Formats: sequence, structure tokens, C-alpha cells
Amino acid sequence: MNFIEELQSLNYIAVATATIASYVLGFAWYHWAVFGEAWANALGLTKEEADNTEDLGGAFSISATHVSGVLSGAFFGAAMAAVITATSLGYYNGFARTSSKLTLINSAHSIVELTLIGAIIGIFS
Repeated sequence: MNFIEELQSLNYIAVATATIASYVLGFAWYHWAVFGEAWANALGLTKEEADNTEDLGGAFSISATHVSGVLSGAFFGAAMAAVITATSLGYYNGFARTSSKLTLINSAHSIVELTLIGAIIGIFS
């Protein structure tokens, strides 16, 4: 596998679309009216601190796998999030002794986000 050829074969429109969708999801997910207040409270932040606040890597990673189809992409994204991101957050947050509520909010966001990214990449493939 030639790294340069892989980069040249990426569908950058799909990556950009998935990245924008990721930002929109993050905005909605961590909005004060959805999970933002619970997230900020779990971190001990005020609303002003929480509002003073990011994922291109997920879109590139999924795009590089060459998944095709919305369901295949969504499944791959969800599996990637569950195996890598959610388990890492659980591990690190456990040692940091942060609340399980914070771990659940962030892990669920990651799973939904990478499922969305995978589905978008799958649509474009």
C-alpha cells in the first residue's frame, strides 16, 4: 500500500462533508439545552467557561478504509468509536475519577459522531 496513492484516492468532498456534519453534531450534542449543561456540571464548569471551547481525523480514518454504502459506513464508524474511543474514554476517565455521566455523554457523542461520519463516507463511496 502506497501512502501517497491512498491520499490521492480519498474523496475529499466526502471528508469535508463528514467533518462539517461532525461539527454540527457536536454543536447540537453539547448545546446547553441538550447535554451541555450536564457535561459542564460534570466538569465543574460554568456556562461561560463551557462556551469558550474540534474532528478531521475520524473522517480521514474512515475514508481511508474505502467502505461503501451508508450502512457499511455507519457500522464501521460505530464499531471504530465503540472499540477505540469509548473504551479509551472509559479507561482514562476511570483513572481521572471523572463522573460516569461525563464518560457516558462523551462516549455516546463519539459513537453517534463516527456513525454519522461513516454513513456520509459510505454514501460518497
